Amino acid sequence: MVSVLKQIFCYLSVLCVAASIVLGIIFGIVWFFGIVGVAALFAGLMFWMKRLETPKAPPKTDFMNSDEENKKILDDAKKDE
Repeated sequence: MVSVLKQIFCYLSVLCVAASIVLGIIFGIVWFFGIVGVAALFAGLMFWMKRLETPKAPPKTDFMNSDEENKKILDDAKKDE
């Protein structure tokens, strides 16, 4: 469902940008910026849906972490297996 909404918001954003050029020429600069604002809203919703769809990466050990942090990460990884 999230993937479908992401596609819909993407198409709506592109259509709004295309319409803003034509309507901006016909009706003026206020209409242009109004429709571009709506396109930005749809783009924001698209990126929000993408964030909901993308799983968060599990933490990995790193040389910058302390030994305790790396041990905790390794212990959590072993529990998940």
